[in-house]
Amino acid sequence: MFKADPGWIEQQGFKTDAILNHQDIIPFVKSFLFRKNKITVFYLVFNILICIWLIYSMFISVYTNILTLGEAFTWFSWGCLIPFLLVPIHEGLHGIAYKGCGAKTVSYDVNWKQFYFMAIADKFVATRKSFMIVALTPFTIITLALLIPVLFPSTPGVDIMLITATFVHGSMCAGDFGLLSYFETNRNKEVITYDDRGEGLSYFFVRDKA
Repeated sequence: MFKADPGWIEQQGFKTDAILNHQDIIPFVKSFLFRKNKITVFYLVFNILICIWLIYSMFISVYTNILTLGEAFTWFSWGCLIPFLLVPIHEGLHGIAYKGCGAKTVSYDVNWKQFYFMAIADKFVATRKSFMIVALTPFTIITLALLIPVLFPSTPGVDIMLITATFVHGSMCAGDFGLLSYFETNRNKEVITYDDRGEGLSYFFVRDKA
């Protein structure tokens, strides 16, 4: 069990790799989102495939006269709206995952200026494994919940709406995948991280693997 104390953590052989203000975390995330590794390649391929699927579905629906072009774009618009309505569920799933990994308290924050949302497990020290669980839980559950219904017959246009929602929601998961890319970039090291809500800071520590 790690303590959320930089001094104590450094005594365990870790080095402070980054200390980030919660309001300034976007540049850090972006810098790792564009690193080439298996996390970012998966994320890129996923979004490209969903985008191709969306274009194909819209084209077939209009070409076969199942929908007019206007109707197809109406369903597309609804699909763009859904992920924003899912934000509380997305962050709630982060919170549930944190609790499942052992966090005692979870709170939530939002930066309206940069338009991003955060689930914060105050002073819960996350390892690589627990962070991966926390980061991927909303992406996995919501993606499956949106795509499984597409496989079954439904009202024309619903497939376009759900595939669009999947694509937009996936794009909104960029922060989670950027942080996962940080762990992957440091895959040859042991990495731990925690948030200090009172200070508004996120700490990242690394040490050589034993």
